[in-house]
Amino acid sequence: MIFLGEAGSIFFKEEKVGPVELATISFGQRFEVTPIQLVTAVASIANGGNLVTPRIITATIDSETGERKEIEPIIKSQTMSEENARKIRDMMGSVVAEGTGKGAKVEGYTVGGKTGTSEDGVKTNKYITSFLGLAPTEDPEIVILVVLYNPTGEGGHHVRISLLQLEKIEVYIFDKTLEISEIQKI
Repeated sequence: MIFLGEAGSIFFKEEKVGPVELATISFGQRFEVTPIQLVTAVASIANGGNLVTPRIITATIDSETGERKEIEPIIKSQTMSEENARKIRDMMGSVVAEGTGKGAKVEGYTVGGKTGTSEDGVKTNKYITSFLGLAPTEDPEIVILVVLYNPTGEGGHHVRISLLQLEKIEVYIFDKTLEISEIQKI
């Protein structure tokens, strides 16, 4: 689903993909997706492999009567088995428990995620650093994406500095969202 004003994704046509393109695509280069597309893909993992149409609101309230009308989620397709979705959530959990996303730990909750660094175009010397996370990993209720565009630090250590910045942002967002959502701590 493309929201008004949202750009589309950029992929090679299958017939244009050679060995080099196939190799670089496998680790996340040579294609572009929008933030909502990325979050939607991870939400599919969070939803046990069900691809749910993104939505901005979950209900409407009639201003005159106060009547609340829930907007039910629409499941578009099954992208993977529930078992594979669980395995990926477990892997994402290990990224936060013992990997590059350790700083995204939120006391009392299990958080899973994936850190990322990408180049912004060819030969621009600009980078994008991101963290895409979900919580709680056992039965996710929320998915977040935090993106820093061209972060800088002493000596040009983009990744190290931006991960420190991301960690602070992630913990704050997860902590506040989990608290507001009234999700039980473990």
